[in-house]
Amino acid sequence: MTRLLLVTQGDRKVWVAALINDLDIWTYVGNTGRFHHNAGISEDYFGAGLAQYADIGIAEAKRLIADGVGLVDAEQKPDSVLGWLDDTNAMDPEVVFASMVADLA
Repeated sequence: MTRLLLVTQGDRKVWVAALINDLDIWTYVGNTGRFHHNAGISEDYFGAGLAQYADIGIAEAKRLIADGVGLVDAEQKPDSVLGWLDDTNAMDPEVVFASMVADLA
């Protein structure tokens, strides 16, 4: 089962995330236009709970992505951005959204 989440810290919208099979969190990275596995957010979601998580639908996820949620400053986090650019396991948003629709059917 796939769920979409908005990850926030205080008033700051940080990530559009996909919870895949209740096991892993993948976050949309605007720099690549794809979802990437995010171990740190997975650990927070299942344990620490420092961020806030709200269920969202596909239309809201698309709106948030269009608004720039998930765009990372490459000057502040160059290693992270380079890692995402090299990630061969990243998922296209439409694949994530289609899996959510399939789960609802």
